[in-house]
Amino acid sequence: MMQMDRSVFDLGLSVHAVSLYILICALADEGQDPSLETVRRQWTASEDALWTAAKELESRKVLRIELESESSGRFWVQPSRQWVRSE
Repeated sequence: MMQMDRSVFDLGLSVHAVSLYILICALADEGQDPSLETVRRQWTASEDALWTAAKELESRKVLRIELESESSGRFWVQPSRQWVRSE
């Protein structure tokens, strides 16, 4: 079980980035694999917003993106001790 780390709110991230983080944590808590396909099914904003949020999280070391192709991959949440606190 993955617990959302509330310190994500202290990083100054965009609303979409925080939303994506919360979605990925919720999927993991429900026992679902946070694959690109699973995230896309739940994501309510645009595809561009998804990738902008994912890249923002990746740049702050909150998320690691592992793509197998344009349509398949997985999101890995990194431990908060690895997060970049400021840019």
